[in-house]
Amino acid sequence: MRSIVSFAFPALLLLVASAHPLYAQEDADAAEPRYFTLSGGWSWPAGGPVDETYDAGFTAAAAFRTGVMPNYLAGIEFGYTWYSLNSSNLAEENPGSTFSGGDLGLLSITTENDYLFGSPDKAMRPFLNLGIGYYKSFVDDATETTGSTTVPFPTGIHESSFFGFHAGIGGLISRDQFGLRLDANYEHLFAGGPDLEFFDARAGIVFYLD
Repeated sequence: MRSIVSFAFPALLLLVASAHPLYAQEDADAAEPRYFTLSGGWSWPAGGPVDETYDAGFTAAAAFRTGVMPNYLAGIEFGYTWYSLNSSNLAEENPGSTFSGGDLGLLSITTENDYLFGSPDKAMRPFLNLGIGYYKSFVDDATETTGSTTVPFPTGIHESSFFGFHAGIGGLISRDQFGLRLDANYEHLFAGGPDLEFFDARAGIVFYLD
């Protein structure tokens, strides 16, 4: 996974740099609108101890973005993602035992940077996204029961604070004062030990302020 990230991130930046001249002249006098987004979707553990212990879960976010220059918006996003313990898989790996608890929540506060393709008057605009910021984990106690004995079960995830980033692609569909934002992202959290990795897919309602 690390090799994929080390290749994909520079490629993402190269794509932005190479695409800019194609749209710079067309959008030189165009202003990017400000907007709020409320979004929700699904998140899948992709690497690290979270991938071995947790199921996919629901993710939701609220964000504000404003135009900084043509084709570029910046802002801030507040997100929360919830994962449940993969108790059925753990039970298969440990015959005779059952597992419960261990719910994992992730709060995120990230800066947002979007590079959009095409002019603001286009109904549909693809974009590249990069966010960097703070993540906080909340973990319920997990237990393993074998026969009449119940003991704490270590999930490999602890309540802590992390630095992390996400990067991805999406599309912005504009309809007057409202719109639709679709995005898919890779998230990477630097946990001090094994890093945590996720994939997200979301849809959101856009509320334009301009």
